[in-house]
Amino acid sequence: MFSKALFKQSVKANYLMWCIITFAVCFMLACVMLISGGGDIADVKNGVEDTIIKSEIEANIKGRAINYYELDEAALTEFDNYFIEEYAKSGNAETAYATAVGRLKQYADAVISGKGYSADSDEAMEIAGLIFYTLNPKGAYNNFYASVNETPLTYDMSSVTSADRADYRKGYCKNASAIFLAGNMCSEENIDKMVKQLEDFGVTKDKYLSFGYSYSFIKHLANTTSLTYDTRLEYELDGLDKNSPDYDEKVSEVKLSLVGDITGGFLASLPEEVAEALQEVGSADLYNLIVGSIFYKMAGLLLPIIYVIMVSNSLIAGQVDSGSMAYVLSTSTKRDEVTFTQAAFLILSISAMMLMTTLTSVICLAIVSSPDITLTYGQLILMNLGAFMVLLAISGLCFMTSCIFNRSKKAMAIGGGLSMFFLVATMLGLFGSPVLPSVIRLSALNFFNYVTIISLFDTISIIEGTLAFLWKFAILLVMAGVCYAVGFVKFRKKDLPL
Repeated sequence: MFSKALFKQSVKANYLMWCIITFAVCFMLACVMLISGGGDIADVKNGVEDTIIKSEIEANIKGRAINYYELDEAALTEFDNYFIEEYAKSGNAETAYATAVGRLKQYADAVISGKGYSADSDEAMEIAGLIFYTLNPKGAYNNFYASVNETPLTYDMSSVTSADRADYRKGYCKNASAIFLAGNMCSEENIDKMVKQLEDFGVTKDKYLSFGYSYSFIKHLANTTSLTYDTRLEYELDGLDKNSPDYDEKVSEVKLSLVGDITGGFLASLPEEVAEALQEVGSADLYNLIVGSIFYKMAGLLLPIIYVIMVSNSLIAGQVDSGSMAYVLSTSTKRDEVTFTQAAFLILSISAMMLMTTLTSVICLAIVSSPDITLTYGQLILMNLGAFMVLLAISGLCFMTSCIFNRSKKAMAIGGGLSMFFLVATMLGLFGSPVLPSVIRLSALNFFNYVTIISLFDTISIIEGTLAFLWKFAILLVMAGVCYAVGFVKFRKKDLPL
């Protein structure tokens, strides 16, 4: 079944082309992996991702700043009213102050309950802390302000009945709530919580700290946000009719609209399609896209497919066309021995080629090892195996046509033509594939992924760690086996020109 002489002849006739193509493929692979893993692509991806993350963090800070300011301003308004009421009863400022503090505690409990929080929840502690840190009765909370190296001015009770008391209260609340927010967000505990929430985006504690959310930055952002909100709210409310029966409802609508406008993150300010596209770019693994979907499924298959087309044609149809097959069969060599030996050479040469690309890819991945690269050695080996399965199926197709036709031009036209069609369809299908961000994806072109056997090389499944690629590899293997078997049978039964 196996002819050493015929195998050596095939090696001698094709080794130079094998060496050139193998070297070219390995060289291209090394260039792709080393250049794309050199940092530029990671920098682009990280830049987009960091912009989105920082925008959302700052939107969160702005939202909390407005919420803190409104809670503070409402609470101190209540406190002033309590103080005036109690002072009118007792005539003693200290007694009125102490009683007002007690009533403020009840007010805070009512706010917490009204928002649906349990008394021992983190949210309840945050609301109560905000109110009383801001008021800071009798300096009882100076320890908090000491931890952030800043204490707001003492809350002035001497002007509680003055005409401009509301303006004083607003200014005081802006400053005090900003101090509380900045001090709170800069605590180790809250930084760890924030990092935990962002870990799905690959944000580590060091990366979060590198964003520069220092105490002074957060305080300034909170202050400017509250100022912007207060100024715009005053302007909007001036345009409303206070005597209107739905005045309160309109005020709530204005506030909700302003909060959404001021605290909207970078993505919220963009059209939905653009925002989604940027999110996809930020979360996309560009290195895996380039290496897996672009090189192994397209660029890296081009030269090996050309090799398969030319060699499979020369092994059978080319020799029949030239008349050398008649000489081979005139010896003791049988037809089955010829097809088996030539098929073995074709499969082994492809295997050797893919072994070289596997070694090259593993070495390159070791060289470009980086935290930004998530591709593993196991995934890389599976990609090489997938490329081999595709070449095996295509070699079976080309070998079958080589066995069926006596003229090499017919064998090459059908086997080679179909093989190149599969490759071109894969290239077009890539632009409609979900692996590309939607901003550059043409969904209509996804049709081409259904007319090429190369789509059975499922790099997405390999990268995501699912097992869907296994049954697709099995289909490629069965296709290769059927094609080789048909080629064996056809060559054994057909009439050869003498």
